[in-house]
Amino acid sequence: MFKKILYPTAFEEFSRDVLRCLTNFKSLGTEEIVLLHVIYASQLPQVHEGYVLRLADALRHILNARMDEAAGIVEGAGIKVKKRIELGVPHREILRVAQEEKASLIAAGRERKGFLGEIFVGSITDKIVRHGTTPVYIPKYPGIYGADPKACEAFCRNPFRRILYPTDWSDCARRALDYVKQFRNAGVEEVIVAHVMDEKAMRLQPEEKFNEFQRIDKEKLAQVKAELEKEGFRVSTHLSVGNPRAELIGIAKTQDVSLIVLGSHGKGRAEGILWGSVSRNVAEYSNRPTLVVRG
Repeated sequence: MFKKILYPTAFEEFSRDVLRCLTNFKSLGTEEIVLLHVIYASQLPQVHEGYVLRLADALRHILNARMDEAAGIVEGAGIKVKKRIELGVPHREILRVAQEEKASLIAAGRERKGFLGEIFVGSITDKIVRHGTTPVYIPKYPGIYGADPKACEAFCRNPFRRILYPTDWSDCARRALDYVKQFRNAGVEEVIVAHVMDEKAMRLQPEEKFNEFQRIDKEKLAQVKAELEKEGFRVSTHLSVGNPRAELIGIAKTQDVSLIVLGSHGKGRAEGILWGSVSRNVAEYSNRPTLVVRG
């Protein structure tokens, strides 16, 4: 499924732990992990181009030691590894390398921000999802939030244990469902199929219309459940009325899910529309790993 994973890294504090988690994707058929570090060109001194290139070469020499350490983690798990150090604008280089390497997944590491929460808008990860077509895995395992190392290790051993699949019945949500089906042999214990009826929209409907919408949504959930059960999954469904982002984040927490699989519309007609507000906000504010699949 994810035969080749591209893992861009800036060698953050938790990057090695995330990489160890990624080696568990071997159960999904991962054969190779491409390690990528991008030297951000604009952060180098604004001097003669030749000097910048020489400085970049010197940085590559220093960074190779860190690359070798990361490569050892991958090789120790029995997975092939490739190391790349590029010079340029990070998100552009990541997308270019993903296409060049024919990566089937990009694992985008996240840094823990301040006490106000995760800063996601304008980040490299945001741009990768918005401008790319490759599925993006955003790891948020407990270690990033200071959990006990043993708990983190147990979490990473089975990252597909309990999957939350939110759907709004769109084509991109349907594409995400196709990915969920491919997790069958990855140790999945349960898939939770969820649909949230937007409270603001439902308030505008007369009672009989709301009841009709609810009946239709229940039928659709039952159809998805039957479809997944036919594939051999144990499935539960969740239908609620409320704020979609808050409801889905709440479900992920109370049901102790290990992965949220979201469909994404990508960039909208206007440059400022970033891959669907619900999927983007869930990926941003939930503390659970998220797989964003472009429709």
